[in-house]
Amino acid sequence: MDMDKNERILAEQALRDSEERYRTFVEASMDAIYLESIEGEILDCNEAACEMLGYRKDELIGKSVTDLLPKNKRYLLPEIVDKLMSDGESFIEGENLRKDGTTVPVESRARVIDTPAGKRVVVYVRDISRWKQSEKELIESEKRFRSFMDQLPGAVFLKDSDSRYIYINQFMRKAFNADESWIGKLTSECFPMEEAHSLIRHDRDAFDKNYIIDVQKVVDSGGKERIFQIHKFRISKGESENDMLGGVGLDVTDQLNAEKARVKLEAQIQHTQKLESLGVLAGGIAHDFNNILMAILGYADLALLDTSAGSPVVPSLHEIEKATRNAADLTKQMLAYSGKGTFQIIKLDLNEIIREMTHLLDISISKNAVIKYDLYDGLPTIEADPSQIRQIIMNLVTNASDAMDKTSGVISITTNHMECDSEYLSAAFMNDQLPDGKYVYLEVSDTGNGMDEETLSKLFDPFFTTKSTGRGLGLSAVLGIIRGHRGTVKVYSELGKGTSFKILIPSVEGEPEQTAVSDESEHDVIQKGTLLLVDDESSIRDIGQTMLEKTGYTVITSSDGREALGIFRERHEEIDCVILDLTMPHMDGEETFREMRRIQSDVCVIISSGYNRQDVTRRFTGKGLAGFIQKPYRLSELTAKLKEVID
Repeated sequence: MDMDKNERILAEQALRDSEERYRTFVEASMDAIYLESIEGEILDCNEAACEMLGYRKDELIGKSVTDLLPKNKRYLLPEIVDKLMSDGESFIEGENLRKDGTTVPVESRARVIDTPAGKRVVVYVRDISRWKQSEKELIESEKRFRSFMDQLPGAVFLKDSDSRYIYINQFMRKAFNADESWIGKLTSECFPMEEAHSLIRHDRDAFDKNYIIDVQKVVDSGGKERIFQIHKFRISKGESENDMLGGVGLDVTDQLNAEKARVKLEAQIQHTQKLESLGVLAGGIAHDFNNILMAILGYADLALLDTSAGSPVVPSLHEIEKATRNAADLTKQMLAYSGKGTFQIIKLDLNEIIREMTHLLDISISKNAVIKYDLYDGLPTIEADPSQIRQIIMNLVTNASDAMDKTSGVISITTNHMECDSEYLSAAFMNDQLPDGKYVYLEVSDTGNGMDEETLSKLFDPFFTTKSTGRGLGLSAVLGIIRGHRGTVKVYSELGKGTSFKILIPSVEGEPEQTAVSDESEHDVIQKGTLLLVDDESSIRDIGQTMLEKTGYTVITSSDGREALGIFRERHEEIDCVILDLTMPHMDGEETFREMRRIQSDVCVIISSGYNRQDVTRRFTGKGLAGFIQKPYRLSELTAKLKEVID
C-alpha cells in the first residue's frame, strides 16, 4: 500500500512538473496560444493572447471564438471548422477583434489534439501587424516605382542573365509594340531572329563590360522608324543570386533629325553667303562695266549725230550701239544675279503673263515634251516686273525641257496661292527672313531625269550647267530676280523621277495694272538751262558734257561730291538741275544730295548709276529726288529725263 501511495505521489508530482513546464513554455511564447473546445469555447490562453486583444484572462476564458472575429468575417467560421475537423489542422490569415473594437491582422494555425478530457483544439495566433505594414509599404513603394518608371520619357527594362525580360515600363511597351506577355520571355521570343541575335550579343557584352551603349532601330505603331540609344548596365544582386541586366533606351530620332537639319541649314547658309558674296562682286563689276559702256554708247551716239545719214560708217556705228546694248543686257543679268536688277514693278496677274507666253513656250521646248497648264482661277495679284517674271518662266521651262533629254515627258506649269509660316519659309532655298503671310506661287515641274544631291547643291551657282555648253548665268539670275522681288524658291528633285521648282512671291491687294510702254523717240529739240554733271569717271563727264551741250545746255562738270558741293554753294541760283553719280570717292551721291538740300531745299537732282532703280530710289524715298537714270543711257533718254524733271 505504501508503495502504491508513493508511486501515486511521484506520478502526481511529475504531472505537476509537466504542467508547470507546459505553462512556462506557453506563457513564454510571444504568439497568442488558445486551448479551445471542439465547439469553439476558449478554455485557456496565455498572457500574449490577453495583451494582443486587450482582455484579462478571466474575460477571455469562456468566450466563443466567434466573438474574436469581425462581424463581416464570421460567416467564414463554419467552413474553417469543417476543414479543421477533416484535416486535423488548418492555417488561415485574417483579423481578430480587440476588446476596444479595433482589429488586428493575424496569422492563425490550429490543430486538433487528444487529451484525457477528450478532443481539444490548440490555436497559435501571431500578430502580423508589422509584416502587413511592411507589405503595404512595399506595395506602395512598388507602385511609386512603377509610376515613376512609366512616366520616364524613355524605354526601361530589366533582364536576367539569360536575356529573359523581368520588367518593361510603359514607354517601352508603346515604343517597341510590347505588352505584359514579354515578361518571362526570352529576347529571342520577342524579336526577329537576326535582330534578337544582335541584341543578345550586346547583352552579353554589357554583362562582361558592366556598361555599354547600343543603338537599336524600331518601327513604331505608326509605321515610322525610330532610333533608340540603349544604355545597358550590369546590376549585381550578390553572391547568392544571379546578376541582372538593366537598360534605358532614349529615343534620339528627333535629335538626330535636328542635327541633320542643322548641318543641312549650315551648308545652305554657307552656300547662300557664297552666292551673296558673288552677288556683291557681280553687282560691283556690273556697275563699273556700265560706266565703260556709258562711254562707248555715248560716243557712238555722238558720232551718229555728227554723221550724215548716207555715210558708210553709219551701219558700223549702229553695230557698235547694238553690241553695247548686248553688253548692257549681260550686266543686267549680273545685276539680276546680285538681286539688284532693274525692275519696273507693277501689280500684275501671273496667270495673264503665262497665257501671253504659251505660244512662245510651246516653240521653245523639245519636240518630245508637252506643257500642261493648271492655272488657279482668281489668283491674287503680285507686285513684280513683267519682263523679269517672263525671264523666270522661260528659264525654268527651257531647263525642264533640257531635263527630258531625248525622252518624252510632261512639263507642268501650276499657279496657286498659300499661307506660309516662318517654318515653311525657312526650309526654302533662300528665305532672307521673309514674313509670314499669303504667297502666290509658280511651280514648274518636269518628268525628266532629276538631280542628285551634288547637282542640287550647285544648282544656283553662276554659270553652273549640266549641259555641254552653258547659257550664261541661268538659274543664278533667276535666284537674283526672286530675291529682288522679296520672294523665295523651293526645289524638289529625285533621280529618275523629275524636278520641281516652286517660286513664291508675296501677294498684294488691288487689281493688276497694264504694262507701261516707254517712249524711246529721239528728243532733238534744242534745250536751254545750266546743268551740273558730277561723276568720278572722266570719260562719262566728257561724253556727258559733249552730248548735253549739243542739245543746247550749259554744262558744269565736277569729279567728286566735295568739289560739286563747293560749285553748287557758289552757283546754285543759276543751276537748273544736277546729274549726280551715286558711287564716288570722298563724298558719295547720297551725302552730296543731302548737303545740297541744306543749301537749296528744292534742288533738282537726277541720280545716275549703274545700279537699278529700286535699289537707288529706296534710299531716296521721301527725300525729294527728282529722277533716276540708269547707265548706260542714250542721249535721247537723258534729254527726255531732263525735260521731264525740269518742266
